[in-house]
Amino acid sequence: MPRPSPQSKSRWDALSMSPKRACDVCILRKVKCSGSWPCDTCRDAAKHVSCTYLRPARKRGPKGRTPRQQEPQRESLGEDAHGDDHLELDGPPSPSQAGTTRSISKDVLVPILRLYQQHSYGVWPVVNADVLLGVLDDIDPDNTSHEDENLACLITALCAATMAQLHLAPVTDGSAMVDSTTLAQACLRIQGNCGTHREHLDVSSVLTSFFLHVYHAKVNQRTSAMMYIQEAISGARILRLDEPLSRLSSNASQNGNLIANMQLIFPLLWVSERGYALHLGLSPSYIDSPLLESLEDSPEADAHAQGLLDLVNLFIAFDQISIGRKCHRGRSVFDLTGTEMKLSSMHLELTDCISTRTADCHITRQWMRIILWQEALTGGLLSSSSDSLVMTFGFPAQVCHDLLLSLRHISETDLLPLGRDQLLKCWEVANSLGDVLLASNQSQPRFEFGPQDFLHALYQKLLPFLEQDPALKFVLQAKTAEVLVMAPARLLTEVSPDWSLARDSDERVGDWTQVSAMHLHLVPSSNL
Repeated sequence: MPRPSPQSKSRWDALSMSPKRACDVCILRKVKCSGSWPCDTCRDAAKHVSCTYLRPARKRGPKGRTPRQQEPQRESLGEDAHGDDHLELDGPPSPSQAGTTRSISKDVLVPILRLYQQHSYGVWPVVNADVLLGVLDDIDPDNTSHEDENLACLITALCAATMAQLHLAPVTDGSAMVDSTTLAQACLRIQGNCGTHREHLDVSSVLTSFFLHVYHAKVNQRTSAMMYIQEAISGARILRLDEPLSRLSSNASQNGNLIANMQLIFPLLWVSERGYALHLGLSPSYIDSPLLESLEDSPEADAHAQGLLDLVNLFIAFDQISIGRKCHRGRSVFDLTGTEMKLSSMHLELTDCISTRTADCHITRQWMRIILWQEALTGGLLSSSSDSLVMTFGFPAQVCHDLLLSLRHISETDLLPLGRDQLLKCWEVANSLGDVLLASNQSQPRFEFGPQDFLHALYQKLLPFLEQDPALKFVLQAKTAEVLVMAPARLLTEVSPDWSLARDSDERVGDWTQVSAMHLHLVPSSNL
């Protein structure tokens, strides 16, 4: 009797050890195997197939890592965490962090905090960056309290918002790249690992929700942005930040040194929710106006506080329209003209100061005026013979002119910290003017700047920011180009820009207000 070959012996050994397992071919083809040798599938194949049982059997069920595989990785991460130059960020890596380490170097965080202090503090004057940098050095990843976890969340959320608003390029952290998304997801991982961060609420938690709102609004994730700002509002009310400072809860007073202007936190949250809700066409969650008496009379109110107060007062004047914007009852001419008169005549304390907050106030004022005009258009209240300019079709040209006049000394650097919010507001003004010009057959007969030039100038002012937002750029670029093509060729006299923009408004817009309302189709920014 011939002796079996080594190959056949191995086959029989494999078969005898596991008589019910599938052969190698059936495993690869993922078909049912009879378990014999050769199996029915291999024997009946059209071409000769070698039926073998040489592949080792794999463990059934989900393929998870064993504790022995995880322990060395935890030990290596622990060695990094013991160092003083890393902030531990446990948890699974996000898709944008594939292949990166689980800790973000403090050498990455410190420059971002400095940029916040230099450029963004005027917009969010609530965090003392110097104190935060000192706290960053004191966080011990191996012995982390709830307060330290909240501070770690605040640091990463603030850095994420700053990177997003200032369009900062990703930075290298060892072999990994850190961007605003990396930092935002790191903040969420810390919160997820903590699990009880809402039960240990403090001012740091409230500001973390606010800065996460800023980040998600910048990347146009609207639902998340709205939920985070409402979470911040709710947390602030639980801590009684909407009440006088003497009535703050004990949790709110724990972060006294870290917070630069405790009394400004709730007004900042209030105007942020108001503005974002208007962009989305929603009603704000907090109806009442914030308390400003103690803040207005405070000797410690600096220029940043005064600028925020100006912004709050604009929204208070606009509240009559914004709160009931979703109500079924229509707006009367008296309501619209009265509100527009309040906005136009309101004195801004920082009018003569060139700053980011000043630009924010000017942009917000003109944006509110154009919303009033849109309300009048929707209600069928516009008339070319109206005595009130806001009730005429030429009003967007006046608003665009006033916006350009107020921003003539504001640089791109001043506008950058305002983020997508200022872009949406200016876009509303330009888009409304473009719709009016496209629906109008009137031309500018005189040799001077007209509405078409205002639209083109505002488009040029917004162009650096439109590059980051293709949807807004596409709509405004198409309308501006069509308006300029339709405009007759004119010889513009060479005059001083300040003089040309400061001419009497009635003389500029009085000749072309004959527009049919049925031809106007506004595209709201909430659809973009």
